[in-house]
Amino acid sequence: MRRGVALFLAVAGTLALAVAARAHERHGVAKGYVSTVATIQPNVLGLSAFVVGGDDRLLLRNLTDQVIVIRGYEGEPYLRFTPGGVFQNVRSPAAYLNRVRLPRRPAPASADPTAPPQWRRVSGGRTYQWHDHRIQWMQPEPPPVVAAAPRRPHRIFDWTVPGTADGKRFAVVGFLGYAPVVQPPPAQAEPGGGDPAWVVPAAIAGGALALAALVLDVMRRRKRA
Repeated sequence: MRRGVALFLAVAGTLALAVAARAHERHGVAKGYVSTVATIQPNVLGLSAFVVGGDDRLLLRNLTDQVIVIRGYEGEPYLRFTPGGVFQNVRSPAAYLNRVRLPRRPAPASADPTAPPQWRRVSGGRTYQWHDHRIQWMQPEPPPVVAAAPRRPHRIFDWTVPGTADGKRFAVVGFLGYAPVVQPPPAQAEPGGGDPAWVVPAAIAGGALALAALVLDVMRRRKRA
């Protein structure tokens, strides 16, 4: 039950942070999609993961002394976190597909997931973030459950991003949710066509709590079963 409450607070907190990012995001929060990291399984002490910008980017912070390797879409080494920096495998297709939120072209022929890694330094620190399409809704059409009830919060799918810590397997586990962004009635609009400052944050916050409550209810039902 404590884990359920903690997850409830994590979801509500993640969605609340989305309120501040909404004005700057063209994807993710603006469409109502919010990804949440639920856990790292098994736990790697000193390793943490967060979602940035609704469902836009996955951020990993390695404060361990271990070498952390994140796997790409075909299981190949994609990112390598070391105490001395972060490196990207330029032979990984993910290195090209993850450059933008919506890739418009396939990875080049030089991207071979079966080839030995070629590491290129991308950060001198211990933190790195990237567009990971496993945590996002990538289709132009909404999921069927959202299309059927766009004014209700939904849990769309669970996702997993695999990796290794000094060769031992772990996975960043989370889920993609949907919280409707409610538009204010015309009568509440400010002169000149702008929305009152409190309307959008209140709407998103309401969706945040509704989605968090939905997730907690699902966990309770699973426990009873």
